[in-house]
Amino acid sequence: MPKSDQASEEQGRAALRAALFVHRRAPLSRLLARRGLGPYRGYGELLEAIERLADRGAQVTLIGRSIRGEPLLAVQLGAGSLAAARGERQAAGLLALSAQGGRSVANGVSLRPLDGTPDSTPDADADADGGRAPGGADDPAPSDAAIASFAERAERASLRPSTGAGSRERVRTTVILSGIHPLEWIGIEAHLALLDRLATQDLGGRSILAVPIVNPDGLLRVEMNLRAGRHRYVRGNARGVDLNRNFDAGWYERGLIQRFIGLLFSPGSRPASEPEVEAIAHALSSRRIDRALSLHSAGGAVLYPPAHSLWPVADAAEHRAFAMRVARAADRRPYRAMSYVRFAWGVRKAGLEIDWLHDRHGALSLLVECSRGELGFRPSRLVEPFAWHNPRRLDDATPPLVDALLPFVKGARA
Repeated sequence: MPKSDQASEEQGRAALRAALFVHRRAPLSRLLARRGLGPYRGYGELLEAIERLADRGAQVTLIGRSIRGEPLLAVQLGAGSLAAARGERQAAGLLALSAQGGRSVANGVSLRPLDGTPDSTPDADADADGGRAPGGADDPAPSDAAIASFAERAERASLRPSTGAGSRERVRTTVILSGIHPLEWIGIEAHLALLDRLATQDLGGRSILAVPIVNPDGLLRVEMNLRAGRHRYVRGNARGVDLNRNFDAGWYERGLIQRFIGLLFSPGSRPASEPEVEAIAHALSSRRIDRALSLHSAGGAVLYPPAHSLWPVADAAEHRAFAMRVARAADRRPYRAMSYVRFAWGVRKAGLEIDWLHDRHGALSLLVECSRGELGFRPSRLVEPFAWHNPRRLDDATPPLVDALLPFVKGARA
């Protein structure tokens, strides 16, 4: 892991800890469950979930700041992550160990454990002081099985893509975004559940770069309203800009209908005018992205480009194949699968992330409208915008959706 990546990891963890300190509050999930809105976690609780991912080996980096200074945190798994780099370094050391017949020295340097455990092997200087030299007769020789295991792990590491900063363009990357619209918390919960599963999977040399909370300022505003019992519709960031109209893909190509409702779907003053979108664009600029997933709610649909054009994209058939596969598995009653422009009844929607990820990076891009919403007949849900977007039974909606998304995210073929 290059020093710059190590510093980025440390900076990300520091930003995460600082945000946790500021936003640690009584659990919002209990309050919402009592009000029939579902056990959705507040901003501080979501940050704790990201911290648990980091404790399990995910790399958390700071890619930018929101308008109000909240950290924009990216979670990285697989190739290119800090954990993968440590694993490769350890495997390389074990290869040197096996090559020398089990002696714990390589190129004259004592091999120390990479997991932070104390090294039971004395330093090389111990021999000069009369101590036992590393690799001497007193050292127990490893078994043939252990040496074979070491060699196999080292060979696998040598076949993986390099995890240095200069090699990122060669590593196939899946990008996952959620929390772009601050009321759509089911997308964030599904995203974190997906990362929990991915943390236990063999990604086969693929890198996962995830930004679970793209719009932290908007999320905090929604949480404030929920705690105070105010029924408010919030869609934009701290400036009121709809971040999903701010990407540089057909930006500001709006028809008559969009111009009438422009205040609700404000695209910003220019493409990537908002720091949240700019940070994502910069973080992805040097990566080889071939899969992209954006999690929203609550239309019960799997959508693909285009959104800003009536003409289908060149790889529409491949997009549709993936969309149908996810849609069939996402729920007992399958989701719909279609291009975004059809989902929007022919109304062009410019500046969307799936168009940008496809047009700029060439990625197969899916936007999932998680769940179908469950308003029911409770007055408390009918007048609450949060309930319009988020189902009450979170545990019923999330697991099948995660199962449906895993193959696409991991790079499977349609």
